[in-house]
Amino acid sequence: MKQFIILLFVLTSFAIYGQRKLSLNFNDFQKWNVVLKDKNTKPDEVFKFSGNVLTIGTASNGYIRTKKLYSSYTLQLEWRWVNQPGNGGVLLHIQSPDSVWPVCYQVQQKVNAVGDLICMNGLKATQCVDAVKFTVPKKMQSSEMPAGEWNKLMIQVKKDNITVYLNGVLQNSISGLSVNKGYIGFQAEGGKPMEIRNYKLK
Repeated sequence: MKQFIILLFVLTSFAIYGQRKLSLNFNDFQKWNVVLKDKNTKPDEVFKFSGNVLTIGTASNGYIRTKKLYSSYTLQLEWRWVNQPGNGGVLLHIQSPDSVWPVCYQVQQKVNAVGDLICMNGLKATQCVDAVKFTVPKKMQSSEMPAGEWNKLMIQVKKDNITVYLNGVLQNSISGLSVNKGYIGFQAEGGKPMEIRNYKLK
């Protein structure tokens, strides 16, 4: 009985530790790295935390990323354009070193193109055949909400696959990724403010 209790404690502790490893916390700026094109701009002039909401501003192009590397996970979040639709992206498997346009896979958030997948700066996938932009267009008609309304985005990253759902619609999928882990980031681009909330990483 004693051995069983000890084993149960160990397994429970391992499970909790595993969950903590996959936690995203927008309330703690110290857990994130910020990369900005304009070196005179302060990070909190572009990325602002307020409770459960991250606001991405317009003062400079760049991105905010985790300090931890992640491989297989499901990322769920809600996002919206505050006033007018613009351009942005969720960055997956970001590679070092950091740069304003990093080596990564991007889930496009540009208006009318949400769900496009971009193999950026040399990363590859089976479906990335465009020799200029390496963009894989979304599969379905746009399923994004108008500016001011919240969208639900789910991104599944498993082994060498990325799958994207927008508001319940399967929009895209790529396979044969050339890297299988990296940082997770959120891009500031396009001059229109965006808000993100209810982010979950499993």
